[in-house]
Amino acid sequence: MAQRRNNRSSKGKRRGRLPLRSLAIALIGVTVLQYVVRGEVTWPADAYNAISKEISEYTGSPSAGWRQAGKQLEKLGKKREGEATPHFDLSGKVVKVMDGDTLSLLDTNNTQYKIRLFGIDTPEWDQPHGNTSKRALAKLVDRRQVGVVKVATDTFGRTVGTVYLEERNINLAMVEAGHAWWFARYAPYERHLAAAEEQARRQRIGLWAAAEPMPPWTWRQRHR
Repeated sequence: MAQRRNNRSSKGKRRGRLPLRSLAIALIGVTVLQYVVRGEVTWPADAYNAISKEISEYTGSPSAGWRQAGKQLEKLGKKREGEATPHFDLSGKVVKVMDGDTLSLLDTNNTQYKIRLFGIDTPEWDQPHGNTSKRALAKLVDRRQVGVVKVATDTFGRTVGTVYLEERNINLAMVEAGHAWWFARYAPYERHLAAAEEQARRQRIGLWAAAEPMPPWTWRQRHR
């Protein structure tokens, strides 16, 4: 019985080797035939080029899997960045603008919330462009109905979030107009804010009209 099992095992091993042996013999045959007919062996390069062409055509196709996945990720990114109307955690009327990145909102229950705009930082009131930044925010939202997507609550008890006037992202609008910095320390992944700041810098608008505007976090450190 043991002898039979050994024979079966050895036969199985031989059968497993046959495809590789047959493939090797076929490749040798193709190589010899091509050399006899053409005087050179080109089939490996021909095969490589054909495979490369297929891969290139697929990856360049609009239906390629990686391209479709990229489009889906882009859609998710756009939602995160406020290009689609989000669900509001808070909504109400802006009753006071304290500075360029802080306001008070009164909801329908007459509950008042202090809102700190997420991802941006504006000049302090006693800093160059401070009052201009405050007036810019007031012009956008004061006495207007807004919605807020809450991100966190800060150490001062303020609601940190993105403010929307209808479908307009007010945080982004402040940076685009050159009235605020992208607050990279607390919002490192908000690429739309980074891009808006870079564009405002290039155009030298708002606070960027100054030669070397001081970031508010540096101003606060120096004037404590």
